[in-house]
Amino acid sequence: MRALTPALAVFALAAVASCSGAPDEDIPRRICGTKISPEITRPLIGRTGAFNEYSRLDNKSAQTAPCDLLLDEKPVMSFRFAWSSDQVDPMKYADAESTDSVSNLIEPRRTRDRYKSVVGDDGAMATVACEKAGESHFTLTMKLPDATKPDTQLRGDIEKFMTAYMNATVKEFGCRSR
Repeated sequence: MRALTPALAVFALAAVASCSGAPDEDIPRRICGTKISPEITRPLIGRTGAFNEYSRLDNKSAQTAPCDLLLDEKPVMSFRFAWSSDQVDPMKYADAESTDSVSNLIEPRRTRDRYKSVVGDDGAMATVACEKAGESHFTLTMKLPDATKPDTQLRGDIEKFMTAYMNATVKEFGCRSR
């Protein structure tokens, strides 16, 4: 019976590891030009494979552009980096019921952080006053095309990711707040 104990322990560890999502070393440490902890990203991706990006982003300009994180050539995180001269109300542009929506978030709700932000069941949108290349506001939208977890499981992870990613992106772009 003692000989089986180490084997069972190894089996139990393997089972736990396979259920906990992708290991940190398999998750990108930089997404769309921004450094981000794999620990924060892992709950939103959950699996590993061949990561790649499709990007039209140029962090030197203030041009609106998409960037997708691809896993096995399929988008798992879609970003929209947008610049404007006017302040944006994320709720107006996030709600799938709005005719002005650019993100079509499911059940968006305002959050309480240093940015004007909304978080939905499948993504988030945040905006901040930020001067760059003649524009004065930066808005970031992140969507999870394959979001399947219920709101109570995913919304907190989305908010945590978006806050960290927005902080790092604003720093990476070298924005100056007014």
